Amino acid sequence: MLVQLLLAAQVLVPAYSANTSRYAFYRDIGVGVEGSRRVFGGAVAGVGEGGTACALLDRFWVARCSGAVLALRWVLTAAHCVSPRLSYVKYNTRRHPTTDGDVAPVHYLYMHPGYKVVQEDEGHGVDVTVLHHDVGLVRTRSDMLLVAAPSRDPLVAMKLYDPEEITGEEVQVFGYGRTERSVLGEELFCVRLVMSRCARGSWVHCVCGAARDLRGVCSGDSGGPVHYKGVQIGVTSMGPVECGGGGGAARGATSVFTALRRYADLINDTIHDTDSALRMRVISRASLHCLRDHVMLSALTLLTLGVLS
Repeated sequence: MLVQLLLAAQVLVPAYSANTSRYAFYRDIGVGVEGSRRVFGGAVAGVGEGGTACALLDRFWVARCSGAVLALRWVLTAAHCVSPRLSYVKYNTRRHPTTDGDVAPVHYLYMHPGYKVVQEDEGHGVDVTVLHHDVGLVRTRSDMLLVAAPSRDPLVAMKLYDPEEITGEEVQVFGYGRTERSVLGEELFCVRLVMSRCARGSWVHCVCGAARDLRGVCSGDSGGPVHYKGVQIGVTSMGPVECGGGGGAARGATSVFTALRRYADLINDTIHDTDSALRMRVISRASLHCLRDHVMLSALTLLTLGVLS
């Protein structure tokens, strides 16, 4: 079923067949549109919103995905974002290309051991037909102290709500990208969507988000946090392919999130290195050039601010 938000908060439940969209990871959808990843239909996040959100950067300072700071040296993101190209985490900032905020170099990258994605053409173009366990972690070399830290431990709060049981409820989706109104590069944005069930049963532990404005489901960034009542309940995975053209999605299209409640224990075990047979597996250790780059960039930032002059 697909749940759509109507005026006066009324909910309709159309048939699955209404959704004819093909899907792709958000990190790939907006690339190349006016020189940047685009967030179609999003709005800049307000002060105090999305305080845990962070940008995952490569060694050239280019944002590859979004994530959320979970603990002093840990970031939660999507498994499909976990790549040896990731070098830094930029946090405590609304605009990652600026000198605002803080940076921590990446140390280790983790991926759910059962992560699986199948992209194939079923006659209408390439589509993500299978998605399992799209959850990953990034461990940093230095502590990350949030300016706007959440009031509750994210790992504990993650178990409060089951995203698969809150169909029809409104959620906030955060991520970094360039909206139609952005003038200062990629910014932290927020979009409000209504939770719905996904059309494909082969997307394991996934939930979807619908919008009254069909452009709303084009707002997303891979790995970005999904909040319900101030608690992160999901990570953003995919969106409709047609969003990349700059227009709205097809009727019935949704955003796709990975629900976190079932992964809370696994994430906790990985972070605290407890004796668990199903801990996330390390897939990469960041190279030492990342640390050298970080030192050089830190010095450059201090020079820019006049501290070392």
